[in-house]
Amino acid sequence: MANKAITKKQFDFLEHEFNYLEKEGVISRQEKVRMLGSYDVKGNLSFITILLSIGALLLGLGVLTFVASNWIYLSKAVKFLLIIACLIGVNFAGVKVQARFPKTSRSLHYAGILIFGAGIFLVEQMFNISINFNNSFLLWAIGTVFIGYYLKDVFILLFTSFLLFIYLNGSIFVDETSYPFAILVFLPALYILLKKFDYPNYLTFFINALAINTIALFLMEFVPKLGFENSNTIVLSILFVLGIVLAYIPVRAKLQNITHIQGHILHGITALFLTFEFSIWFPIAYFVFLLYLILKGSLTSIVIICALIFRYYIYSFDFLPKSLTFIIGGIMLIGFGFFFENQRQKGGELNE
Repeated sequence: MANKAITKKQFDFLEHEFNYLEKEGVISRQEKVRMLGSYDVKGNLSFITILLSIGALLLGLGVLTFVASNWIYLSKAVKFLLIIACLIGVNFAGVKVQARFPKTSRSLHYAGILIFGAGIFLVEQMFNISINFNNSFLLWAIGTVFIGYYLKDVFILLFTSFLLFIYLNGSIFVDETSYPFAILVFLPALYILLKKFDYPNYLTFFINALAINTIALFLMEFVPKLGFENSNTIVLSILFVLGIVLAYIPVRAKLQNITHIQGHILHGITALFLTFEFSIWFPIAYFVFLLYLILKGSLTSIVIICALIFRYYIYSFDFLPKSLTFIIGGIMLIGFGFFFENQRQKGGELNE
């Protein structure tokens, strides 16, 4: 069985507790050593890492501002060679020092990523290449995903996801071009890398969010073309069902918590919008559904109920006193708190 990776703070806590158990005679020293050996301390952001990352950012920005300030005085050939030389130079230096100074090497690669992205836009300007800005972000993402895979760097893949968010949403909302189908190729590749990286939480959250964003924009793009009168309601309903599916779909253990939380968030947000589309039967049925989830120990459902209460509170000014609305909401939340405290004392489980 592979050792579980935990933070230094968690390891120190476990060590403190095991020392106490050893002192009380509950476990032996050998048992304490064996149990502590089942954990690996994962690296946190150190001062050196932060310092080098900021240095990489300043280096990249410094090179870019220098080139930009002297851009008009350079020929096209010199401009192009300067971009290539900077890009190759910092990445080559990163490779050369990787064995002895891995953190410094990584910061140089970060600077190379910034130079690569800026180089894309500068080359387009230099040769008057007509290309939508969102496609430039796609090219930037293609370069960063390979570097992220080579370095096994979660932060670079997070940055890749951010670039793809710009590409995806820029294609639909800014340029109003056709649907960016390239994202459908990128997503499976990101999930393959996610598996290779053993599903880190932040990366899992962002890639899942990118996938949900992709599906939402796909529905917004093509459902109206089918000729339905209430296309917005149909899109919201599909996303609502998708949220419930994500909240309960069986997935890998490391994906489960984040995926289920995102499912609850998705069906919660879409349900709030659907209360404007459907009659009173929908919010009542959804409220009962949320109560059922709370009885099952879902903490996220309390937040959704609060949002639902606030949504109707806005429309209650004309016929319901503010104080009464606050009293009702307060009683409900105190009741939920009492229920969960009672569940915890009985040994019940709380989730999401």
